[in-house]
Amino acid sequence: MAGWPPQPADIYRTPARTRPLFQGDVFDDVPFTKARSSGDPSTDPNIVVERRLVAAVTYPCDMYHDGRLVRVQTIAPVTSADKSGIPQDWSGAFTFAPLPDLLGDGDMYAVDLRASANIDRSYLQPEHRIRCLSEYGWAIFRQRLALCSTRTTGSVEALTQVGRPTWAETELWERWNEAGGANDGFQAWLDEPDADLGGFTRRKLLERRQVDVVRSALETKLACR
Repeated sequence: MAGWPPQPADIYRTPARTRPLFQGDVFDDVPFTKARSSGDPSTDPNIVVERRLVAAVTYPCDMYHDGRLVRVQTIAPVTSADKSGIPQDWSGAFTFAPLPDLLGDGDMYAVDLRASANIDRSYLQPEHRIRCLSEYGWAIFRQRLALCSTRTTGSVEALTQVGRPTWAETELWERWNEAGGANDGFQAWLDEPDADLGGFTRRKLLERRQVDVVRSALETKLACR
């Protein structure tokens, strides 16, 4: 995983329907709103809406409330790297996140992190999700977000470690969904104190990186259904 730009096999994972929507997911056919100048600063801008490829940029913990997507979601447009003038070595491309071979055509695409828009959650439909990021890909995405906003670069390893509890939670949520659990029931289960776990909530144990303990508790729960 040392090469740059990253390879598709390193940064993507299968976008299963049971996978909760997550930061960095790429969707097709989503309305992206732009406010273009009318030419007169004393008048309102012209609003233009385009259906296009976009990426979700809200942090996962802020995308949801009580297991449900919050109404307002933030997206950024996805564009061709060539059309955006990104060189092959990505020199100076501080404001983009790489999406290699996004459409299976061998071309490099990128999330344009300079632009964003807010949309209603209803537009982020699982059937329109064409890519999910791997854990490594998610770390790369957050690294580029920081680079765009601050021109500082945190290491991928450090970002992976910081994000490990959130990543583990989403993997367990996906397992819950695979077993046919109600989508919003997982978060309630995660916040229950568990006598077998010393009275801690399972979420607290995830925060303490005791992922295997919570995974075992989940499998026990699913086996009892």
